[in-house]
Amino acid sequence: MDIIKFLVSNWVSLLLVLAFISVLIFLYRHGRIEVVKKILFALVSRAEKEFGAGTGELKKAAVIEWIYEKLPKIVTVFITPKEIERLIESVLEYAKTRWAANTAL
Repeated sequence: MDIIKFLVSNWVSLLLVLAFISVLIFLYRHGRIEVVKKILFALVSRAEKEFGAGTGELKKAAVIEWIYEKLPKIVTVFITPKEIERLIESVLEYAKTRWAANTAL
């Protein structure tokens, strides 16, 4: 009963807090993915340099581990491992075109 009284008496405040959290999640999901992609590009390049050709799964595992070390913990709550893998694949395609155009990368 105490919980119901609390919810009834503070429903406006609770609604505002939920709206604020929703806006933060929306902004993060639509604004910060580009930052994650840039970090992933650097990490994919690093993995390619360290492990060389023919070690795809090893490189992917290393990049996933490195990205979780680099990102703030709150960010990792909103980006699932599945999404990280999808982002790695898209960044890898982009990286391959950049590497072909500029071998110094």
